[in-house]
Amino acid sequence: MNEQLDLSKYQDKKLIAFDLYWTCIDHDFDNINMSKNLKEIFMNNPVTLKDIQEWKIENEWVKIELTDDFIEKIRQDIQSTFLFPETLEALKYIKSKWYQTAVVSNLWKDYAQPLHKLIPEWNFDYEVLSFDVWAVKPDPKIYEYLKSLSWIDFKDIIMIWDSLKADVIWSNNVWITPIHLNRSEEWIKEVHKKWIDFIQISTLTDLKEIL
Repeated sequence: MNEQLDLSKYQDKKLIAFDLYWTCIDHDFDNINMSKNLKEIFMNNPVTLKDIQEWKIENEWVKIELTDDFIEKIRQDIQSTFLFPETLEALKYIKSKWYQTAVVSNLWKDYAQPLHKLIPEWNFDYEVLSFDVWAVKPDPKIYEYLKSLSWIDFKDIIMIWDSLKADVIWSNNVWITPIHLNRSEEWIKEVHKKWIDFIQISTLTDLKEIL
């Protein structure tokens, strides 16, 4: 992060919220094709693959998608997850500065396993996961849930996410201060940001220069 930045808008905040996948956690596999309908079921409901397999489902399309090969690919994908090298150090730094922390992610229940396996529980004060709150970003309900859970106003929250469209724009729309994590250094230099005021970083370590 080489640009000269006005950091005044990032001062005196109370809560730092992180996306999970591609922000704190990555995975090698991630090439699974599924229908939009099936993805919505997983992300909007607290169910696992096993739960859905055991349901008496009338919709044949669900049975068709849940093949043994599909389930094995999901298992491999979850097993392939790993932390970005700087994740725990960055979270430790944030906590040392007395910020509260949250993870806010579009997620299905099976994919929450790496969160609790790879990141110690104390790192996040609040978890707002789509399958638990029945809302998927950019639905404003997910932001309202974070606000009601933490008792912290939007103006006192910073959100660090990797998706420009689903995360940065929509959090900004509800007056949450966004930080865009984009690990492509070339794209960071070339992006046009005139339509919204936000900082871009290429690694979570850059947060030490901002917070």
